[in-house]
Amino acid sequence: MHMTGNDIEIAVEPRIAVVGVGGAGCNVVSAFSDSLCAVDTIAINTDKDALHGTDADTKIYICKEVLKGEGAHGDAVIGKKCADIHRDEIRQALSGHDVVFVIAGLGGGTGTGAASVVIDAARSQGILTFAVAISPFSFEGRRKEVAREGYRHIRSVCEHTILVDNDLVLARMPDLTMDRAFAEVNRSIMRHVMDCVAAVEETFVDEISRQRPVKTTRDTSRKEKYPIELLISA
Repeated sequence: MHMTGNDIEIAVEPRIAVVGVGGAGCNVVSAFSDSLCAVDTIAINTDKDALHGTDADTKIYICKEVLKGEGAHGDAVIGKKCADIHRDEIRQALSGHDVVFVIAGLGGGTGTGAASVVIDAARSQGILTFAVAISPFSFEGRRKEVAREGYRHIRSVCEHTILVDNDLVLARMPDLTMDRAFAEVNRSIMRHVMDCVAAVEETFVDEISRQRPVKTTRDTSRKEKYPIELLISA
């Protein structure tokens, strides 16, 4: 803390975790490694190789004894059971955080099934929890149906949930390659999380300012080419 006259400049840093569940969620978590956002990153997956390639502060390899590192094979029921088995380990990784963001791709097994368990592990500790769900393309057939059911389940346990729709990715970014478009999606999700983090920090500052004057500065000059609002399904 640094004081100048009657002004007090305070760095308010609530503990915030970004949790990637399954392949798509872990890809977003990896993207945070090059960001300046002060968050703890946690990757959770049933796929051993994919988890090994994820850049995260904490990695939780779930159901290694059952699935032998080969993933949930698109079965959301298995994904949920795996997360349930490791619920205590997940709770411990989330313990002590003020805010948690859970990011998961839907339509497969791990993200669809395990995300709600991770959300419950956070909320049961009184942690403010947000979720970002990523929906597959309509042409993926059954995965889209699985995703719809998974999204309904996530919304039922986390009111602060948004759905990023891959169909809108194609519509909004027609000139980009698929890899480039997904990279832009990851950046849009990152920016959404960073904006939420800024809002949470501001709330912390407001609480302190009731007791004493506070001086804060925030960079609002950055503009996103693909703001997440363009990718959210209604």
